[in-house]
Amino acid sequence: MDKNISFIKERILQYAEYKGIGKEKFIENLGMTYGNFKGKQKLTSVNSDFLDSILSKYPQINIEWLLSGVGEIEKKSESIPVREEGGSFISELNGLVYEIQNEAKLFDDNQEPEVLGNSSGNKYFVYNDGTIRIEVFKIPFVAHASYVECYNDITVCKDEFSTITFKVDHIGRGNYVGFESFGESMWNGGGYDTPSGADILGREVGKHLWANGFHNTKYGFVVITKDGIWHKDITELKENGKITLSSRNPNSKPFDYPLNDVLQIFHVIKRSF
Repeated sequence: MDKNISFIKERILQYAEYKGIGKEKFIENLGMTYGNFKGKQKLTSVNSDFLDSILSKYPQINIEWLLSGVGEIEKKSESIPVREEGGSFISELNGLVYEIQNEAKLFDDNQEPEVLGNSSGNKYFVYNDGTIRIEVFKIPFVAHASYVECYNDITVCKDEFSTITFKVDHIGRGNYVGFESFGESMWNGGGYDTPSGADILGREVGKHLWANGFHNTKYGFVVITKDGIWHKDITELKENGKITLSSRNPNSKPFDYPLNDVLQIFHVIKRSF
């Protein structure tokens, strides 16, 4: 499921364009000012009431597409839900809606999480219901030069980069960093592929482990080098000290890169898009 609120907002505006309605007028008709809608607000900005308003006025919209980007923009006519007297469309939708509602609860001011930290400077927020979120730096791939200058200095990184949180199932000891991908080299439409613009959570692979080679993984690796930040599969460690970096998009060809010029390698454990 795509839990990134910015993508959901983009699809709402796409639907307004699809219906031939001005974006500002469309949002105002749903009970929210366009300025607030476009602002950097938490997930509760597009909550169940707002979704219910969309479905009430436009019951033909495909809620699965709206929340996850999967499927057609509108449902087939026979699958449109019917509102019962005093009822809510939200209660009639599938688990995608309930999942996004549960995600919104994490930002409920009434829930005060316990805040923990690890030796790498990562913060963990542990909620009363057992939910755990990790807070990490968010490094855009295009900010390679800035990151290379400060990657080993947490204090400088705090001043240079924003943070992002991911839902996790345990508190880890390692060094975790978030990235914003750029380019389609790891996108081929498969279930474990990653499109451009996705948020990525990576766990650093210690340099002492590099000599053992790299196994196939679900989501690949983020490789920080002197020349750039790349999201790739590491398919071979060669005797000449180079690694082969491969893409999942057949239009992007594999290439070799000197391991000595690699600064960090992160095993991708989660991504959101």
